[in-house]
Amino acid sequence: MSFSRDIKEEILNFDTDDDTQCLAFLSGLMNCSAQIDIENEVSIAITTELVKLTQKIDEIVFKFYGIHINTTFFPPHQIKKEGYYKISIEGDVARRLLLDTGCVKIENANMVRFFDIDQYLIKEQSALKLFVRGAFVGCGTSSIKIDNNSRLSTGYHLEFASKNYNFLSGLSHILAQFDVMAKLVKRKSLFILYVKDAEEVSNTLALMGANNAVLSLQNEMAKRQIRNKVNRQTNCLSANIEKTVSASIRQNDAIEKIVQKIGLESLPTDLQNVALLRLANPEESLEELTKLSTFKTSKSALAYRLNKIIKIAQKLEE
Repeated sequence: MSFSRDIKEEILNFDTDDDTQCLAFLSGLMNCSAQIDIENEVSIAITTELVKLTQKIDEIVFKFYGIHINTTFFPPHQIKKEGYYKISIEGDVARRLLLDTGCVKIENANMVRFFDIDQYLIKEQSALKLFVRGAFVGCGTSSIKIDNNSRLSTGYHLEFASKNYNFLSGLSHILAQFDVMAKLVKRKSLFILYVKDAEEVSNTLALMGANNAVLSLQNEMAKRQIRNKVNRQTNCLSANIEKTVSASIRQNDAIEKIVQKIGLESLPTDLQNVALLRLANPEESLEELTKLSTFKTSKSALAYRLNKIIKIAQKLEE
């Protein structure tokens, strides 16, 4: 199951005792994801892959209006790989629900679509949080991959996508009240409200009451930090090994040229000793050579004398 779905499943765990919170949740959900028809017979349609959401909506609608919603399940097929549910509410109940959630207003005795957020529904902070929950269940997603068996990782990204600009603009102001600074952009035919920083994502999850998701995210952040540190150390070690091998090859080549052209005996005694030490240990680092040497020397002294040998070989080559 994806991280986005885990979040949605978790934030659907709330009591329906508080009427204001219930309406705030439905308002957030319907404003960004419901298909609303007020031109013909008033109707509301919501599609979801979450059976838990169908149960929650049915529970709230029955509480307020005394009826059960119509739910149809569509099984997976070639285009839609996962089955989904279609929730249908029609007639007088749909009309009352749209008015109660602020999705429509009455003007000149006619119903008109209202695209802004009904501020009356979100006066209380608890209602604000339920509103954000509803919005995320309706049009939210996160591309974060949390998988113990995978070494692939993505950036920290959480977003709300809707065609309703006014709704997302209002939602960004709600998030700002909880110190979550989200950015609003247009992507093709949709408007996207998103946060990318790990701490901002974590704060948004905490705001929605997704505490288990916050813990999962914090664990993922810690794992990535450790993995990045190990990768940096490994890269550094690999670079050092490559540098050591490259240097030893140059040194061995230089010594071979000297042997072929003038012989090692033509070198000063200190350089002869270093050359013989390198020939006997062609792949060792300078640090290892200092340990293996039978004469007193240091790493810097070895490096200096090996460089002198390379320069002598270069002059012979010229």
